[in-house]
Parts: sequence; C-alpha cells; structure tokens
Amino acid sequence: MKVLVLTEKDDCCGPMAAAFLRDYSPLMEVTSAGRNPAQNIDSLMVEVMQECLIDLDDYEPRNVKTIDESAFDVVYECPENDAPKTLDAYRAMRDFIKNEAYLFFKTSFNLKSPTS
Repeated sequence: MKVLVLTEKDDCCGPMAAAFLRDYSPLMEVTSAGRNPAQNIDSLMVEVMQECLIDLDDYEPRNVKTIDESAFDVVYECPENDAPKTLDAYRAMRDFIKNEAYLFFKTSFNLKSPTS
C-alpha cells in the first residue's frame, strides 16, 4: 500500500506520522508532503523523534505539487497543530500523532484490537 501523508508545511506532524506508519508496517510505502512546505524541518521535532529511535535529521520538506498523487492508494490528512513552545509539548504532540497514525494504520488494514 502506498500512502501519502499530507500536511500544510511538512516540517513536523507529517514527517512524524510517516515515520510511525513505516514502523507499523513494512508493507506500506509512505511519503510525506505539504501544500506549502517549510524551508526546513522543525529541530525540536527531530529531537523528540530521536527519543523514539527514529532519525529524521536529514528529512527535507516536500511540496505535494512535485508528487504524482495518483500513484498513491490513499492520502492521509495528518492532524496538524501549531508548533508547541516547550519540549514537553512536542512530546505530547508526538504521542498524539503516533496514536493517530496507528488508528489510521489499523483502519487501513482492517485490524481488530487484541481484545475483540
């Protein structure tokens, strides 16, 4: 399955969601892009993702206009918030994005929870 993670700036939430989706399944080919991409990625996002052993230091925001959207099976509109002000707020945002990406993953593959 080919997934396009779409956000406005592709500098924080989108790259996080894409990285988590890649971790959830090797069957997913995941690309992140933005409608109005930032020049650089968010350095605090990189720091909190390294805490999850995910290295996004070399990531460069992409413009969705440079990507053939028809090449993807699904577009995931990633929830996006304004940049947090503290490291703890970034961690909370990371955890929120991780959960949202997992819910998307579960529904994409029609997975049921272990208790059902």
